[in-house]
Parts: sequence; structure tokens; C-alpha cells
Amino acid sequence: MQEKIYLRPFSLSDISEKYLSWVNDPIVTQYLGWAKQPLEYDDLVRFVEDSPKNGRHNYAIITKYSKNHIGNSSILGIKPEDKTFEMGWLIGEKKFWGGHYSSMVIFNLLKIGFIEMELERCIGGVDQRNIKARLTNKFAGFKEKEKKIQYSEKEKKNTTIINVEITKKKWLKNADLLCSQYPKLYNI
Repeated sequence: MQEKIYLRPFSLSDISEKYLSWVNDPIVTQYLGWAKQPLEYDDLVRFVEDSPKNGRHNYAIITKYSKNHIGNSSILGIKPEDKTFEMGWLIGEKKFWGGHYSSMVIFNLLKIGFIEMELERCIGGVDQRNIKARLTNKFAGFKEKEKKIQYSEKEKKNTTIINVEITKKKWLKNADLLCSQYPKLYNI
């Protein structure tokens, strides 16, 4: 059965062997632009500790009933003058791949960005080869914009990144639709 998720602020106690296994699994991180691997415990502690001064808000992805920590997510790149932000997520527990889990993470991150932080537009990029993320973004209401070639330090070659965006107005319209179609999974 599909379980609803929620996001809670990430803490140092969330850095575990399980989390280390996610960030060092090449399948889980295939489309993430992390050049350094393997990551060690101290790398993750430094990342979490440095996040506030880098304007990054980190969240653990938790299943509502079983309280499983299944991944992590972030709101970052906030530009108050433009009222824009970016976001990222990783579902590390592979048994939670598929279904609506990534969609629920995106929904909740957008809810935080648009409602709690009062921002107006979420922007980002997705690797052209990452079909699952592109479909999930589309389901969430993102529009694909222009493509750009970007050098991947991880792969040591150029990759094609598709810029995506969604406005608060578009998200609110899409959120109403999701809440009515899937009331057990989505709510504002």
C-alpha cells in the first residue's frame, strides 16, 4: 500500500550507515552531479553543518505511518530579490521508487517554498536522460524550457540539461487537482 510521506528538518542524527549507503550507491546517485565519491561520514556532517550558511534547507523524507527515513530533500538557491528557489531530492530506499513518492516530495517542497517561504517560482535542471525525473516533474506541473550542454565532473563529459520551472500560480492550480484526485496522498 502506498504510504503518505512528510518532510521534517534534517538533523545530524539522520546521518547513518543507511544514508551513507544511499549516497555511495551509483544507481541511486546516477543523475546527481556529485563529483566526489565515495562520500564518508565526515563529508555528510560537513554538508549538513554548512547548509544554513549556504542557504540550503535540508529535510528528511519520512513515511507517515511506518516512520521510515527513505530519503532526503532540500530547498536551495533561494534568490529573495527574484523570489525564486531550487530544490533537490533523493529517494535512497529503492523499494520506495515508483508510485507517488517522488511526486509527494516535490509537492511538499513546493508547498514549503511557495506557501511557507512565500516565493513565486521554482527553477531547476534535469538530465535529459533521466526520464523518470522528467515525467515526475511533468506530473508536478513543471514545464521544460531550453536545453543546455553542461560538463559533468562526475562523468568527465558533457551532458544535456533541460531547464524546468513552475510558478506558484501554476502549482496552486495543479495542487488543487492533485488534492482532489489523490486526497490520501496530497493536501495543502
